[in-house]
Amino acid sequence: MIYLRLLTSLAIVPLISGLASAEEITDQEREFFEKRIRPVLVEHCYGCHSAKSDELKGGLRLDFADGLRIGGDSGPAVVIGKPSESILISSLKYEGMEMPPSGRLPDQVIRDFEHWVAAGAADPRLDAPHANTASREIDIERGRRFWSFLPVTDPGAPSGSDSASSSVDAFINDSIVSAGIEPEKRADPASLLRRVYFDLTGLPPDPDRLEAFLDNPTSSALTAEVDRLLSSDQFGVHWGRHWLDVARYADSNGNDFNATFHDAWRYRDYVIAAFNDDKPFDQFIREQIAGDLLPCDSDHQRKENLVATGFLMLGSKMLSERDKDKLRMDVVDEQVSTVGSAFLGMTLGCARCHDHKFDPIPTEDYYALAGIFKSTRTLEGESQKYVSTWPATPLPADPKHMKAVEKYQAEESSLEKQLSALKKTIGNLEKQIGKSKSLSSGYVIDDVAAELTGYWKKSSLTPPFVGAGYIHDDLQDKGRKSVCFRWTPPRSANYEVRISYVHGSNRASNVPITIEHADGQVQAFLDETKPPTLDGMFTPLGRFPFKAGQSAVVTINTEGTKGYVIVDALQLVEVDASGAYVQRSTSAEPSDFDTSIQQELADSRAKEKALTAQIEALRNSAPAPLPQAFAVADHQEIGDCPVCVRGEHRNTGAIVPRGFLQVASWNSTAEFTDAQSGRVQLANWIADPQNPLTGRVIVNRIWSHLFGEGLVRSVDNFGTNGERPTHPLLLDHLAARLVTPSDRTTPAGAAGFGWSLKALIRELVLTDVYQRSTQFNEAAAAVDPENRLLWRANRKRLPAEAIRDAMLMASGRLSLSPGGSPVEGFGVLVKTNNADANEVKRKESSYRSAYLPIIRSELPPMLTAFDFADSDMVVGKRPVTNVPAQALMLMNSPFVMDNAAGTAEQLISDGTLTVGQLIDLAYRKVLNRKATPEEIQQGTEFLDISDSTRSIATAFAGSRHKTVPVTDEGNLIVSEGDDRDAGAKFRRFIHVLFASTEFRLLN
Repeated sequence: MIYLRLLTSLAIVPLISGLASAEEITDQEREFFEKRIRPVLVEHCYGCHSAKSDELKGGLRLDFADGLRIGGDSGPAVVIGKPSESILISSLKYEGMEMPPSGRLPDQVIRDFEHWVAAGAADPRLDAPHANTASREIDIERGRRFWSFLPVTDPGAPSGSDSASSSVDAFINDSIVSAGIEPEKRADPASLLRRVYFDLTGLPPDPDRLEAFLDNPTSSALTAEVDRLLSSDQFGVHWGRHWLDVARYADSNGNDFNATFHDAWRYRDYVIAAFNDDKPFDQFIREQIAGDLLPCDSDHQRKENLVATGFLMLGSKMLSERDKDKLRMDVVDEQVSTVGSAFLGMTLGCARCHDHKFDPIPTEDYYALAGIFKSTRTLEGESQKYVSTWPATPLPADPKHMKAVEKYQAEESSLEKQLSALKKTIGNLEKQIGKSKSLSSGYVIDDVAAELTGYWKKSSLTPPFVGAGYIHDDLQDKGRKSVCFRWTPPRSANYEVRISYVHGSNRASNVPITIEHADGQVQAFLDETKPPTLDGMFTPLGRFPFKAGQSAVVTINTEGTKGYVIVDALQLVEVDASGAYVQRSTSAEPSDFDTSIQQELADSRAKEKALTAQIEALRNSAPAPLPQAFAVADHQEIGDCPVCVRGEHRNTGAIVPRGFLQVASWNSTAEFTDAQSGRVQLANWIADPQNPLTGRVIVNRIWSHLFGEGLVRSVDNFGTNGERPTHPLLLDHLAARLVTPSDRTTPAGAAGFGWSLKALIRELVLTDVYQRSTQFNEAAAAVDPENRLLWRANRKRLPAEAIRDAMLMASGRLSLSPGGSPVEGFGVLVKTNNADANEVKRKESSYRSAYLPIIRSELPPMLTAFDFADSDMVVGKRPVTNVPAQALMLMNSPFVMDNAAGTAEQLISDGTLTVGQLIDLAYRKVLNRKATPEEIQQGTEFLDISDSTRSIATAFAGSRHKTVPVTDEGNLIVSEGDDRDAGAKFRRFIHVLFASTEFRLLN
């Protein structure tokens, strides 16, 4: 009964509650549109499809939301939720219409549009602009009168609030009383303790702690628990993960070039340590924006400061972008947008192409900030046409260790140079021998004599090859490039057609080749990942008839290929009626092989083998590598930035001096020089107690995590398009206290927190409003249906990490040790389509979820199912969905079943318990509360045991209660008779508890 009832409700509830209004646009959707969609439309589409177009093409407007949905002469441009049926997407893909006509956009841009349409095509451009619409004049002084830009002052607790247990309760109760509502009472002890544990550490209380608190559920006992949890290392793991959402933390780049961020984990550990050490938040800000430029008293502090600037490095980048000036400005845009959202709650990226549409932020303010980040070095390779990377930033290390590494690197470099030179010699010798063998018969046409369609890149990097080198397609313009060899046979005969290429693992495996011969044409496919079969030079494609004087054509193209397509030469060798080769050649006859060349080659190979062994031995005894930071530094080119008209980096306007947001600035001024980027000045401006945004934004984020909703519900948007605060005076009271030193009071007499987030969190957790029950009250709900006045506590869904970690903790498998590098052993690029040891280790890891690798495009399934933060943007508050896929995950996941089995095994191991005690212990372990008598009875019936007072030693006698293995499909492997086995039933019972709504919700 319990099994069916819980799983049925689990499957049905998401279908009902997963619906949302089509007109709602979240902060994340708005940011995605402004960063990924609008700039592309402005740059590539508005010229022909907007109110300001000289001639509107196709009757289509793309400069407002309904323009896309209404469409033009060909119908709607977008079918919401269906990118495959949207004309806009097919046009971008050049499937039918080809838009923009100037050239196909990069694949990543097209993927962004597909994602946007699939997710609902959220578009804030509700009003259709007119051709004669004048630009909105931004009034900075008027903008400063908006609530979030006003100076922060402590209004003091409401009058007549002496009975409130805290100033926070005084503000809340004042609103409740004014509305005529009766607040809910304190939550029951078990629910309250579970709430406190998960909110402070992301982990549940163990049964012993629960039992102790249930025996003494006093305020002083709860205070003691709160203080203990705040001092726990697990506090930093949980709250650090909240900040990592804001910092868009990931261990890989994603995008078109999913490079591994090998050292990003140091930033993760820095954040966790900062929360555990209660690093003042103003210092936390300064270190992340300008740590590399701050003075240091020790190597440890220097290391922390460098690692902290990883905050600016973590964004996803188009590393293979050929236009490096564009890439640089895109990186700057990502950093400006991130700093604006993370610390100020402002959507600054919206001012890149034009004045902000909603907030008092002129585009000049955007470029005042952009100058600071353009003067910051984030990537290397800005002057090349190849994939960009990031600079290596060494961290302070022990001098002896540094000397050992320097010595090792010098020795390795010397040996590597010797080996490289030797390999080149061997290659040249092999080329001589290979050419002599392979070209000894037939007709050879080198690539230089071929007809090329499209751009083919020349190379001579890897011998052997015919002539001076070979060509390749450079992975560009697939399907639009070809190489055509034409040859007129001197005599009619059958000829063997051969192709020369340089093989490699990154080559195409399905290169299409068309051969036009006397009897028609055939198509062959060449696998260039494999070496040529004839002397390492040529691979035969077949034998075909050709007529004298009639042109023979062999065409190689790139249609449908993945990987590099290499073309070196074509060879045609005449064969007689018996199939034997006819020895004819267009070149001079080669002489006999020179024995001295053969001997030199053998000697060189022997030296290569010995040198390779020497290098391997050296590497086996190598010292540990010097630690490196994923960090920024000041650029060698420091200066102010010009406005990029419409965001186009090639169309620049007036130069804007570096500076800050005018609307949020006060009388203080900052001086910028050519000596530094200005990040120190920016960090000081953001962390200044007078900044009207910083304190409000972080206080609101803390409140949102603890109460389920922020005092400002749009936690990442404090602009005019965001929501207004429900309790503005309370928000300012807490913000004023946060920025006031801990040894002082605010002008209203409230004690300061000295930028201590722990002090703020402690104060909030110990309030009456935090400790209230979630019990529903119909009368109160009639007045305040959304609970904005906080007359009761909000029910909250556990974050994905807490769901996973709680299962591991229940099974006794959770490791609380720091995880170290989650991508150790990964290559330069993350391979997401294999099952190597690292992937297996990741999926089976018993570390806390905060230490799992966050691979863009390949997140752990449990995190993905339960709304893990999108690491491509700042996420101050995760979306909370309730969809069928979550129920299916909990029912079918091997991870869930394996931990259910592990939990059952652990509980059954105590043979002194009765069946009733076992069921009660299961509830305490999984749901963190006592089981009711009815639940004990239901559980006993589920186990098909007649009496709950029976000892499990007898009730489970003969049960196979060891951990049950799980198949790849996620099904339990059970043998005949398991349906009658109490141990197997108990494993399923634990599984039901894991899959229940109660397990993943906080009351």
